[in-house]
Amino acid sequence: MAAEFDHILIVVKDLERSIEFYKLLGFEHLETLQRPNDRVAALRMGETKVELMNLPPGKETYRAPRKLSDTGFRHIGFRVKDVQVVYERLKDRIRFDSPPKATAGRGNRMIVFFRDPDGVEMHFVQE
Repeated sequence: MAAEFDHILIVVKDLERSIEFYKLLGFEHLETLQRPNDRVAALRMGETKVELMNLPPGKETYRAPRKLSDTGFRHIGFRVKDVQVVYERLKDRIRFDSPPKATAGRGNRMIVFFRDPDGVEMHFVQE
């Protein structure tokens, strides 16, 4: 069976706030659909598609932030040409965990971690 990656769906608290955040990262907002039980915004950056789903008040579930040792999904990584340039452009608009730093044992690889408005962990990586 040949399969290709299609999209990631992320449940968000505030759809408009999240759309604006993902546009800062370089995503294009394609459309927002109002469905009977939720609203979903489709965004794309190159071949990467993200769907942001917002549930009606009272239908969401909240959990404690993930620990490093939790099994399952951990973060989303975005490859960029120059992590420092991206960091400088966004540091006043996104809360980064630290300035860019080298990844131990990975040559010249540089990374910088941050979270989306609902706490989904992400990072920019430069090879």
